Amino acid sequence: MKKNFAIALCAVCLCAAGFAAQKHAAGNSSKSSFDKFVEESNKAQTSNDGKWLEAHLADGYVEGTSFGTWVPKAQLLKDAKDPANNKYTKSDISDVQTQVVGTVGLARFKESYDAMIEGQHRARTIICSMVAEKGAGGWKALSNHCSKIE
Repeated sequence: MKKNFAIALCAVCLCAAGFAAQKHAAGNSSKSSFDKFVEESNKAQTSNDGKWLEAHLADGYVEGTSFGTWVPKAQLLKDAKDPANNKYTKSDISDVQTQVVGTVGLARFKESYDAMIEGQHRARTIICSMVAEKGAGGWKALSNHCSKIE
């Protein structure tokens, strides 16, 4: 009887450990996919990739700029179609930190850029935070906000 109980207890412990390992692996998978999403998001914005932005920004997406303006998704898509007035000549992303909590991804990073934005030359260093949500179709950015640091 004691032997059967010991075997059953070991089986339960092994199952619990297996479920914990699966949950941990799923969390790592979400984090790595979110890390990739953040990288792709920054590339899409600086290269005016309207198709990527359309597919990966939530309908209610709003971006807060370091110039004190709110830019909705529709304006970003419009700007992406006008590369003469919206072009990055430099965009260096650093200090990227990401975290996934459930289905929400949080990213913080530093960016130094030199660009033409809506026909105006702008160059500065900013810190940004991005929030995204993972759904059935993958990650969708909900909001991005940046502040000038230099």
